Amino acid sequence: MSQTRILELRTQRGWTQERLAEASGVTVRTVQRLEAGNDVSLDTLSRLGRALGVPVRDLFVQIPDTDFGNAASALDQDEARRFSEAARDAWHATALGVALFVASPIPVVLLIAGADQGVIPTSVEIAIVLGIGVLLLVAAVGAVQLLRASAALMPFRFIRAKRLAAGNDAAHWVKRVVGAQRQRRAVTVAFAVTAWILSSLPLIVVALLGPSTLSGLWIAAATTFLLVVVASGVFAVLRSAWLPYVAEKLSIGVDQEVDR
Repeated sequence: MSQTRILELRTQRGWTQERLAEASGVTVRTVQRLEAGNDVSLDTLSRLGRALGVPVRDLFVQIPDTDFGNAASALDQDEARRFSEAARDAWHATALGVALFVASPIPVVLLIAGADQGVIPTSVEIAIVLGIGVLLLVAAVGAVQLLRASAALMPFRFIRAKRLAAGNDAAHWVKRVVGAQRQRRAVTVAFAVTAWILSSLPLIVVALLGPSTLSGLWIAAATTFLLVVVASGVFAVLRSAWLPYVAEKLSIGVDQEVDR
């Protein structure tokens, strides 16, 4: 049970419980429960906060300053699931954005090598300009993905700041999901690290072969292979990072609550 300022904030505005319920889109009974100090969902808190013109943390008499203090309200399983889905989308977008940044030099490498070897009917100077143009375009797409990731998590700023803890049901659900996915994530990370270690082999082989008329193309191909492998590994590892991120953000008091 948490002591709230709902009554204080409502009376300051001269509102009745019915007026606040109508303005926030909740029931009068919900307003009465919250004024009595009962816990409600994050969505309900957000609605009341918007109606009263204050952030959720200001709806309560005291919110602890430490990350691991008592939270304002316990999240139920549905709320934890919504946050998890948003985090999964955000980390997928983040992984894609970073992978695009890593792979963005590939057009420059291929265009310059192709022009230098006569495979592409243009001068090296024009190839450089075209390559840089494509690089900037790919980087811009990557930046958009990072903005998408930030937007996906924006509605959950109180969870990200650890101001809201997972309740028993949500804590059990998070533990089940983490346990089910732990081995898969470990395999993903191990595969990515192995691929990163082996990604330079083509460049080493090309260097050992010695100079030839097609050395430029072989070096460009080996470099492209390296960048693709590194970008793919980065994408896989970052995409799988959403689960430990969710577990960390929802784990305030989880162990203590679950083990009781």
